[in-house]
Amino acid sequence: MIARSTLWGTVQLGAAFGLLTEAQQRAVIAHEQGHIYYGHAWLRLWWLVSFQWKGFFERCEAQELQADRFAAQLGHKEGLISFLTRWSQPVKSDGYPTAEQRLENLSHV
Repeated sequence: MIARSTLWGTVQLGAAFGLLTEAQQRAVIAHEQGHIYYGHAWLRLWWLVSFQWKGFFERCEAQELQADRFAAQLGHKEGLISFLTRWSQPVKSDGYPTAEQRLENLSHV
């Protein structure tokens, strides 16, 4: 884990966070702040407890892209691109878009 946001509005940093450049660190934190700003963790919890499982992972992917746009709009686009180019997974996993999808999303910000 590099970083994650919590239900309580905090950002938790993993050991790999220290391996990032300063610009990448600021971008990752801004991305996590985007999750907090939009209440993504609470929405995910609501979807689970209210049995709204259909499309769950697709909605999570949309949240990731929204958090990326939030970070870019705060001025961290280049740091986020640098992070995604070096650290992001190239293949899709449940709830997370590919690095290519995320970079494409940022090209519109």
